[in-house]
Amino acid sequence: MIFSKKNFKKQIIKNKIIPYDLATLSKYSEVEEISLEQMENDLEEFCYILENCYAGFEAAKIKGLNIENEKKAVISKLNKAPVVKLSDFAESLYQNFSPYISDTHFTIKSSNKNTSINYHFIKNLNIYFSDLYVIKKDGKIFVNESPDKAIKTGSIVQLENIADYLFEYPAKGKNIYRLGILSENNQSEIIIKINNKEVVLPVCRELSNNEGFSFKIKECNKAIWIRYNRCCYNNEDQKEQIQYFSNSADKCKNKDVIILDIRGNHGGDDSYSLKFYSDLYFNNKKKSEKFLCKYRAPEKWIYSLASIKAAKYSLNRFCDLSVQSNKKMLNKIIKLEKKFNRKPQLLIERVLESKVDFKEPAYEGKIIIITDNGVASSGESILEQAYLFFKKKNQLIQIGTNTAGCASFGNLLSYHLSNSGLQVTCGFTDFSENVSKSKKFKGEGKGYYPDYWCSVKDLKKTIESVLNLNNEDNLFKFINDLALE
Repeated sequence: MIFSKKNFKKQIIKNKIIPYDLATLSKYSEVEEISLEQMENDLEEFCYILENCYAGFEAAKIKGLNIENEKKAVISKLNKAPVVKLSDFAESLYQNFSPYISDTHFTIKSSNKNTSINYHFIKNLNIYFSDLYVIKKDGKIFVNESPDKAIKTGSIVQLENIADYLFEYPAKGKNIYRLGILSENNQSEIIIKINNKEVVLPVCRELSNNEGFSFKIKECNKAIWIRYNRCCYNNEDQKEQIQYFSNSADKCKNKDVIILDIRGNHGGDDSYSLKFYSDLYFNNKKKSEKFLCKYRAPEKWIYSLASIKAAKYSLNRFCDLSVQSNKKMLNKIIKLEKKFNRKPQLLIERVLESKVDFKEPAYEGKIIIITDNGVASSGESILEQAYLFFKKKNQLIQIGTNTAGCASFGNLLSYHLSNSGLQVTCGFTDFSENVSKSKKFKGEGKGYYPDYWCSVKDLKKTIESVLNLNNEDNLFKFINDLALE
């Protein structure tokens, strides 16, 4: 293993602290409008966050963001009256800055209890499935199964760019595809041609799993299923269960198949899954610990006093400080805070990729990861880490639907603009160099596409088909007994 060094870039800036802790939010609960002067002050704070706290600022500039031009545009829209509605201010921020911010994590929300404001700065692709199944033969697409008796089996299906509408669907058989559409807008139909006759094909969105915290393990002699739908916890019992997952590689190492069901896992702390994979890969505690102490994916960190204060609060309030990486990060933040108080500055720390030859994992079985559109952020890291350790041996199979696409910028911090109380949430770590190298990540808002698509009702059939199981196989019964609905 070769672990690379860091480099640093420093820039002198003015120190500015923007409210970030939950205790300050209550005073904004009745605020519905602010003065023009207050709006201009909050606009300055918003732009300060972009320039000095947001890891995606350089990417936004590459897309053409000019801070001064957009500030002038917002003021020009809103300076017609002495007061500004929060909804108008938030909408102006979104309309003017969203063309440059391609980041699913970046949000603006209201702290007012009566005003619904929730802007995500990118739209996510969702899968809308039809109930028409087709098969490829001799360069053409034929109907294989249809709920509509008027659409006959063997009919030729025609659609421009049809490859974009075909989703490999092994639950229905080998080389069978389900017709559908990936879209960021609500869809109810696809118009296709069957034997040159136009047909309106109904489609329905495959919904994400929205159950609360769920951690379960079930095993047999050949396989283990782990339901792990959160990388964060709200109480000591949940914390204990997540730590149990992190240390569960020993339960998995002798299984032929590991099924990780991470549907609905919208993120938190990815150090738990990294430890799980490291222990599974090395099957040697000392080697695993050495790796975890030194390995870093390529990333860039943005530190100003504002982000330092927000990070310190977030680490103390939300993170598991028994995890060594979190404790180490807090100690670093405290040192930087003292340094920045003495000398205001912006510090950009870039971590170059660690060179590790992931060739010979101790674990040689299959890892099936079940995903849906609710998998985001550190939930998606569960996938990326698995590819990192096990892709060279083709051990990983992703089943379900695409994930949210929320992986380029992370380690979220929230700030509250001083007068409006609008909550601006953004990451101070840039992971884009890492995910840009991934052959599986399709981009922000698009996510990781599965190797095999399926709806919830067909999960068991899909797993059985991918593993080539029959009714007499012990694994067949194990999978059919799982709670995958």
